[in-house]
Amino acid sequence: MGSYKKDQRRSFSSPEPRKSNKDEMGSYNYKMFNLFNRKFKITEAEPPKDVQQVFSKFSDGGSHMMADQLRRFLVLHQDELHCTLAEAKKIMEEVINRRHHLTRYSRHSLNLDDFFHFLLYDDLNGPITSQVNPPPLSLCK
Repeated sequence: MGSYKKDQRRSFSSPEPRKSNKDEMGSYNYKMFNLFNRKFKITEAEPPKDVQQVFSKFSDGGSHMMADQLRRFLVLHQDELHCTLAEAKKIMEEVINRRHHLTRYSRHSLNLDDFFHFLLYDDLNGPITSQVNPPPLSLCK
């Protein structure tokens, strides 16, 4: 009878990770009260195909993007002509610090997921820049 309670407690709320060929994201099964199973899917947004293609193009087909490649992306694809290599390094460090708090000192490049999250950060990659351009000379007369 004691082992029954022990088994009952163990199966009451212990998660049983299960990998299936059908679920690419992963899922967890929970056995509740030895009566029914609950299945929870892990849903994390994966980068769309166009982001994967742009990453592959600017990382020269590699799995990581260096600071000079990020700068090239910012200049050629996002028309940030004033972006320097130091600014690209600073952006890269900020993304790594936010996403990888344990390995931030050993990482010096962005992978596809880091790049995708960089595109979603409003403060690092906002839709509108806060820099004010001077009016054209024809309007200053």
